[in-house]
Amino acid sequence: MAQTSYKSDYGSPGYWDERYSGTDGGSFDWFQSYSQLKPTLEPFLRADQEYEILIPGCGNSSLGADLYDEGYINVTNIDTSSVVINQMNDKYADREEMEYTVMDATNLEFLPDACFNLVIDKGMFDSQLCGERNITNVECVTKEMYRVLKPGGIYLCISHGVPNTRMTYLNPKTLNWQVEFRKIAKPMVENGHEVQGPSDHHFLYICRKPK
Repeated sequence: MAQTSYKSDYGSPGYWDERYSGTDGGSFDWFQSYSQLKPTLEPFLRADQEYEILIPGCGNSSLGADLYDEGYINVTNIDTSSVVINQMNDKYADREEMEYTVMDATNLEFLPDACFNLVIDKGMFDSQLCGERNITNVECVTKEMYRVLKPGGIYLCISHGVPNTRMTYLNPKTLNWQVEFRKIAKPMVENGHEVQGPSDHHFLYICRKPK
């Protein structure tokens, strides 16, 4: 049986490079797959040429490719691990409009202001809370997500963390956005294993930038 756990080195790029070096280029989705999340995500998606989606901490998740295949083709996937980005670039080379780029979610230095309509974060925020400089890291993440969102854009953060452990970081007084949360039913099976844990749901945090 499998249980989602977090290690202190989840915030280290070196840890992820080593972890992905031992994989065969397959896919792994934290928390929930796209098919499980689709009803939750659909109200926030728009399939047009101007709609830009960012997936920070993409890892080897198939989320970006799944969205692309549904018609949401302007997808930018980023991760600090060059190993997994190279794997995903090879694996999804046929999705020409989709990008995989090595980038740190705490410092999106290569991305201009107000360039994305939607950010979908599935576990990246949680991993930033692990390890050294965790508070500084999540403060940087929220600032950068806010910066790269277009006016009216939305940052969706899917987390195992309950609101009293997440809202303080996601909704600091320094950011002028509205944050709400919803419970998402946790799947009974994840990546082929029975899911265990103290809760029967995950949380979706919806952070809206003013128009």
